[in-house]
Amino acid sequence: MSAGKIFVVALICLFFGILAACSGMIPNTAIPRHLAMRFIGALDAATPVATVIHDRGIHVPDPTSNTPILEQLEAELARSDVHHAFAGVTYDLTQGNRLGRDWIVQSPSWWGRRAGDLTFYPLDCTNCEQDVRLPLCASDADCPGGGTCNEIWPRPGSARNAKRKVCFGHSDALIVRIHDLIAGARQRVDINLLEPPPSTRFLGAVRDALDSLARTRRAISVRVLIGQYPTGDVDVPAFLKALTEGLDGIGGSRLSVSVSAMRSCVAFEDCDSYSWNHSKILTVDGREALVGGHNLWSDDYLIDNPVHDLSMQVTGPAAASAAHFADALWRYVCANLDKGKAISVASLPAGASLPIRECLPPEPLPTSPQAKSGGVPILGVGRLAAGITKDFANQSELARDLMLGTARHSIRIVQQDLGFNLGRADTLFPDSTFDRLVDFLRREQGDIYIVLSDLGAVGDSGSSYSNNVTLGQVAQHLRDAVQRRIYARDPLARYAVRRGPDPVNALLCSRVHIAPFRFGPDAAWPGGRPIANHAKFWMVDDRIFYIGSDNMYPVNLQEYGYILDDTKAASDLIAAYWNPLWEWSRRAAVSGPGVEPCIFRVIPNK
Repeated sequence: MSAGKIFVVALICLFFGILAACSGMIPNTAIPRHLAMRFIGALDAATPVATVIHDRGIHVPDPTSNTPILEQLEAELARSDVHHAFAGVTYDLTQGNRLGRDWIVQSPSWWGRRAGDLTFYPLDCTNCEQDVRLPLCASDADCPGGGTCNEIWPRPGSARNAKRKVCFGHSDALIVRIHDLIAGARQRVDINLLEPPPSTRFLGAVRDALDSLARTRRAISVRVLIGQYPTGDVDVPAFLKALTEGLDGIGGSRLSVSVSAMRSCVAFEDCDSYSWNHSKILTVDGREALVGGHNLWSDDYLIDNPVHDLSMQVTGPAAASAAHFADALWRYVCANLDKGKAISVASLPAGASLPIRECLPPEPLPTSPQAKSGGVPILGVGRLAAGITKDFANQSELARDLMLGTARHSIRIVQQDLGFNLGRADTLFPDSTFDRLVDFLRREQGDIYIVLSDLGAVGDSGSSYSNNVTLGQVAQHLRDAVQRRIYARDPLARYAVRRGPDPVNALLCSRVHIAPFRFGPDAAWPGGRPIANHAKFWMVDDRIFYIGSDNMYPVNLQEYGYILDDTKAASDLIAAYWNPLWEWSRRAAVSGPGVEPCIFRVIPNK
């Protein structure tokens, strides 16, 4: 639920006086191994990850095996799929993928700058191009505040070569990437987002791309699926109207557009959890995809106090994997149109001037043989959470735990939070994941790096990017997990008289590096606003990594992302993203060699 207005859920819980019901089923990763055995039995959507691993005989992949690690991982994930229903949906390994020179999508990418130096242009700009709200320019000299003059697509209805130049702020290049991906479609576009729907610049980019598609006269279907909160009911007809404005005047158009807002489960409505779409997917023709953490929210990404985020763009069959996940959500939506405000749909069929409240069948994906080898292997992993199926379909978190279990040299984590407490009387942590961190520490080599969003971070839209879980709470939970493992193996250790420093604190202070997110020398935005991070990234042994929408803190939402095992891609990502991130974040670290006082020694012992 990251970066959504998750405080809304807390307010709902308090209003109804049912904190326990809002918590509902405990998310799969919130149960550690020593408690998971209580859940032994039939696997279902709520079965803890540790129980799934135990009951289905699932093993951590072997990094020394001759079998590629992603092939091992896919085989282990298949063991969790009791009825073989989710292959190709929540886990799908493809070969023959390509990563372009600009495959790493990070914003803002201004490492080392002062917080007040990031150029932006207000969204209410009056003397600007109205579709993108950016000033026209001929060169950089025309761009106030240090912006850059860049070429974008022509105005709707203009000749293809009539491109415009406008001033870009720190992250406005994102709108060109979004526009050009959509405008390049030949058959089908799927967009999965979290509410609110795109507005201002992102809306203009998508709308102009649809205008281009309509003018091709090709049969193309576009579907936009928006996850919505319990009270945040999206006005689907209004968004469809804003998205398709002017398209009915394009003669011969064969473009159809469908919009849905959905949630699959809310504890006080229809089931014992809460779930809605949280995936961020833009996939075109099953051949190209943008997947990661970015929502299309102009307020949070394109102006002042921008949220830091990470996505990736891929060309190849992994894009079809993302489309198949979108298909699964749309099948649920179209089969449940009678669920009132929980699900709404509005569609504009090709050639129509008025929308209908029905699902339209999408254009089929192009069929092309999948490469058996070569290119970049990518494992698409997702979760269907609660309400869509009663079976276990959380291969995303299962894959994460298994891959962390393979770590021998390093674990790098960049997240919004690791703990979740909104709407709860306690704080949930991903305990099965913490178990893997403890396993790694007990192997007595290698370091763990954890970088989290600043406490209290909020975007300009009002969306929260902090669960208000402190770094001290994270550190204490990790230390408790290490101590619990020690006491389980040696019960008398709890009562031993210690002489000298606490060995657990010494272990954690030397090998665990925890820091708040920083991108330059400043600890906050001008005016003191905390810095927000929305990336969902982890990396094992500088080789295997995940980029997607799935937060490590335990919630129960629909998620999607990619796992790659590619040394070249990992090296590029370390150089372009991790190294500058850690260069600045480590200066505010609260643990690790040379950090005094180390937070593990400051927090009280229980």
